[in-house]
Amino acid sequence: MAITDTLGVMVAGAGHEAVEILADTLGIGVDAGLATLVGGRGRTGVLDAALVNGTAAHMLDYDDSNSDLFGHLSAAILPSLLSLAESEGANGRHLLVSFLAGYEAGCRFGNAVSRFQYTHGWHPTATVGIFAAVSACAVLIGLDDRRTAMALGIATHLASGIKSNFGSMTKPLGVGHASRSALMAVLLAKRGFTSGERAFEHHHGYFSVFNQNALDTEPLLTPWSPGEKILDPAKGLKQKRFPCCFAIAPILDCVADIRNTEGLDPADIVAIVLRVHPIRFPHIDVPDPRTGLAAKFSATYCAARMLVAGRVEVADFEDGGRLVDQWTRELIARASLQTYRREQLSGAEVDITTRNGHVLSRSVDAARGATSDNPLTPAMVSEKFDDCVSRRLGTVAASALWQRLQALADCSDVADLTALTRFEAPSGDTREVHYG
Repeated sequence: MAITDTLGVMVAGAGHEAVEILADTLGIGVDAGLATLVGGRGRTGVLDAALVNGTAAHMLDYDDSNSDLFGHLSAAILPSLLSLAESEGANGRHLLVSFLAGYEAGCRFGNAVSRFQYTHGWHPTATVGIFAAVSACAVLIGLDDRRTAMALGIATHLASGIKSNFGSMTKPLGVGHASRSALMAVLLAKRGFTSGERAFEHHHGYFSVFNQNALDTEPLLTPWSPGEKILDPAKGLKQKRFPCCFAIAPILDCVADIRNTEGLDPADIVAIVLRVHPIRFPHIDVPDPRTGLAAKFSATYCAARMLVAGRVEVADFEDGGRLVDQWTRELIARASLQTYRREQLSGAEVDITTRNGHVLSRSVDAARGATSDNPLTPAMVSEKFDDCVSRRLGTVAASALWQRLQALADCSDVADLTALTRFEAPSGDTREVHYG
């Protein structure tokens, strides 16, 4: 499911203006190569494919999340792994095993360092996710212990990503950079390239520089035990229902429930109060978003769109009329984002005051899709995939790719999948294809 969902949002993200700029930039993707540019431009070198596909995977902020990492593990792992698997002629089962190894390693890195980094402004999807991608790629090509250690050490020098770029094209670029850097580290280590012997533990090493030595090393040193992290009922794979920051999802669940059960009309609303845990507050406090990417981090905008339209969808974050819709803007002005005192990191509280003085309140501990006891329904999952892929490739290709992914473990060659994610314009049609 993680691979299916990530590949779906990757195809959709491939048509975004930012990915087009990246792919068209001088020196990137200029030569035919061994790896596919998903949803777009044929084949290129494995490193360029990891960069562009990684950026596309996180472009819409629609990719799954994970609470061990405090970020998006699948988007950090799959682009580099897919490029490498295709170039190596790996089969579907090998891809799955390698993906899981990377995911589990990423969770344990996250348990060690991510909460500190997340709180202090780093973007763990990139700064920690890079090690998950290194781990996955190292397993796929069978690096020995020594060279795996070197690859991880090389990656300490390439890790980067800060939260000040949230709401811009640079946030997903950071994920693409991490994916490319992870793959490069593995390919270099395979050939004997070295890193510092104590790249993590040195007094100027990763733990000191990124975490000021505030970390828990036990998750990194304890042997893996039964019970995969990806299946953890509370922290594992978290499916996204809405194409915006995952911290906003529980707010939208509350708002949707109030709207649907109370039959609210925007004109009936006097005030909207949204509350989240303090750790979530800073990067979704965007009271006046002016671009689609900024709106993905605006709790008030997303709540307003849910109240106006009864849904939040990809089109809400394309620069255009919905950003300046009159009722949306009026509701944003009536809304405020606050913090609550509960310990629940992933919850939300919503109070909506109506003209007759009633206060309609809802709260949740986690968004739908965030825990195994409240998952997205199979229909939600398949509809999301179809919406993402058909926007770029059409409904026939979307259906074919969905069916192929359901039998991923039986794929004899990863190229079986990537062939279905290419976009070919009609013969003689030289127009650029734009997303949306």
